[in-house]
Formats: sequence, structure tokens, C-alpha cells
Amino acid sequence: MSRNSKNARNLAKARAITLMHKSGEKGPARTSPQHGKKWGYRDNPEVLKRIAEAAKAAEPQNEKTSGKKILRGAGKASQQVAA
Repeated sequence: MSRNSKNARNLAKARAITLMHKSGEKGPARTSPQHGKKWGYRDNPEVLKRIAEAAKAAEPQNEKTSGKKILRGAGKASQQVAA
């Protein structure tokens, strides 16, 4: 689809909604999905539980300061060199 036809379609929708607002209507309650895509992992409690467990296991439990956590994630330049 060309950019001009997409812009024309979006402009027509915007003008229709503006007319609805000017006449006192609220407009559409919500937008409809365009491609039928669904975020399955957001709705599945089993997957959310596994993601939370993996994130918790990845964090070291003995860090007492957030400074160590920041330095650990900063890369090799922040690591202490063994002399």
C-alpha cells in the first residue's frame, strides 16, 4: 500500500471521529485488532510463572548493594582485574 493511500485512509478516519466528537458522541470504544495477533505468553499463567522463575534464578541472591548489581551488568570494563 502506498504512503499516500494510507495517509488518505487515516485522514478520513480522523475526520470521521472529529465529526463524531463535534456532534457529542464519544467515538469508538476501542480499536479492533488488525492482524489477529495475540500475545499468548501474557495471558498464560503457566508461562508467566516460568518466566518469573527464570528471572529469579538468574539474579544472584547474595548481593546486598545495588552498586554491585549495576557493575555486574556494565560489562567487562567494570570488572576487577586479578593482579
